[in-house]
Amino acid sequence: MIIIHAHIHVKKEARSDFLRLTEDLVKNSQAEEGNISYKLYEDTEKSNVFVMVEEWKDEDAVEFHFETAHFKAFGEASQGKLEEAPEVVKYTASRQ
Repeated sequence: MIIIHAHIHVKKEARSDFLRLTEDLVKNSQAEEGNISYKLYEDTEKSNVFVMVEEWKDEDAVEFHFETAHFKAFGEASQGKLEEAPEVVKYTASRQ
């Protein structure tokens, strides 16, 4: 299993737009065959800081996700809405 944490710092004035954009991304990503879980969480101590927590069946599922229309559309639409590039951390795990 592949686990991805994408830490995202959103500009204050772009918060509403960002949240609207993530609705389609989350819904469509959850529908992908190789997806186990795909959720957006907000930091409780820092305003407009989010983490996308993703779980994928394997690396092929991750690569497929990166090529989907909804992932690419989110990347394009979020341009200018983020304080900085997302920090993406990828883990490999096995189920016990």
